[in-house]
Amino acid sequence: MPTLLDVARLAGVGVMSVSRVVNGTRRVSPEVERKVRAALEKINYQPNEAARVLKGTRSSVLGLIVPDIAHPFFAACCSEIQQTAWENGYMTLIAASGHVEDRERHEVEMMLQRNISGLIVVPTGHQNDHFAAAVRQGVPIVSVDRPLDNVRSDCLIVNNLVASCEATKHLLQHGHERIICLADDERTHTKIERVNGYTLAMREANVAPRVCLIGPMTGSVADQLDLALAGPLRATAILATSDILGLAVLRYLQAHQLRMPTDAALISFDDFSGAALVTPPVTVVQQPVEELARRAATMLLSRVRDGDDSEVVRLELPTRLILRGSCGCKKSKR
Repeated sequence: MPTLLDVARLAGVGVMSVSRVVNGTRRVSPEVERKVRAALEKINYQPNEAARVLKGTRSSVLGLIVPDIAHPFFAACCSEIQQTAWENGYMTLIAASGHVEDRERHEVEMMLQRNISGLIVVPTGHQNDHFAAAVRQGVPIVSVDRPLDNVRSDCLIVNNLVASCEATKHLLQHGHERIICLADDERTHTKIERVNGYTLAMREANVAPRVCLIGPMTGSVADQLDLALAGPLRATAILATSDILGLAVLRYLQAHQLRMPTDAALISFDDFSGAALVTPPVTVVQQPVEELARRAATMLLSRVRDGDDSEVVRLELPTRLILRGSCGCKKSKR
C-alpha cells in the first residue's frame, strides 16, 4: 500500500507538504498542491481513515442527518449533498432520525465517535443540546430547511412565510374565501411558518382562517376533508403545506369524483412527481431543493477545509409559485 513517503518522492516535495494536502490542515502553494495531487492519483494513494480516528484527527467524512430518507424533499437533499461532497473528496455518512429527537441525539453521538469533519442536518427537535455539544468539540454544522436555535451554525432555508402568504393570496384573487390550510401536527419551523403565512393572508383579506391539522390525535386528510368539503359553507380551496399532503388531497378528490378547480381548487408545496401529469396539473410552490443542498455542502466544506471561522451565515432562498390549472388559472405560468 502506497505511503505518504512514496507520494512525496514521486511529487518531489517533503512528506509534511503531502500531509498538509491530504489532511487539509494547512495550505501549500498551488504548484506544490498540483504536484502532490498528481502523485496521489498516479499511485492511487488511499488515506487510512481508521488511523486518523485513532490519532484523534478529523476524517474526510461529512455527517448528514435528515428526518426521513424516503421523503422526496430529503432524498433530493441527500443526493445533492452526497454528490457535492464526493466531488470534493469527501464521503457522506447518512442517517435518518425518523422525526424522533432522542434518535437524532444518538446519531449525532455516533457520528462524533467517528470523527466526522462536519455535519449537515435537517433538525427534528427543539432542545438541540447534542448539536451544541458537537460545535463545542470543533465540528462545524450547517442546518437546512429549519434553523438550529441556540446553536452556532450556518443555516439555509426558504422564506416559507412569504411563499405561503403569496399562495394564499393567489387563491383569494380567484375569488375564494373559504380556503382551508392542511398541515401536519409536527411542530417544526417549516410547518409553523407556512401556517403563519396562510393565516396572515387570510386576515389581511378579512377572511377567517381555518387550519386543519393532520395527525394521530387530529385525524387523517380524509377525516379533515370529509368535514371541510361538506355542507353549505364547504371549503372551495385547499392549501396543502407539503407534497405528501398534496398527494393525499389528490387521492381524496379522485376517490370522491371531485374536480379541480370547480369542486375544490388546490395549491401544494413542493413540485412533487406527477404534479404536472394529472388533469388539471397542480399549482405548486417550488423550492430550490438542489440549490439549498449544494450550497449547504459547499458552505460546510469551506468551514472544514479552509478553516473558515467567520460569523455564521443565515441564507433565505426564494421559492417560485408555478401556476397550473388546479388553482383556476387557464394557462400554466412560471
